[in-house]
Amino acid sequence: MWFEQFYSGIITTAFVAGACYMSYPFNKWDVGRAYRRNYCTPQRVELSKRDHRLTGNQYRVAGLDAFPEK
Repeated sequence: MWFEQFYSGIITTAFVAGACYMSYPFNKWDVGRAYRRNYCTPQRVELSKRDHRLTGNQYRVAGLDAFPEK
């Protein structure tokens, strides 16, 4: 019957929501923040490489104090 489709919809929605929200505790545990870095553009990839080169950790954002004095 038509109402049997609700069960599969609820199960599918639960699994999709679980996949979306399960990254939060693992990111908090791994990198100390709720979200990882966004790598959507080439500029952001370059910033991540810069931070990895300066601090040794790509998830630790390098501020002005990370640049060597000249």
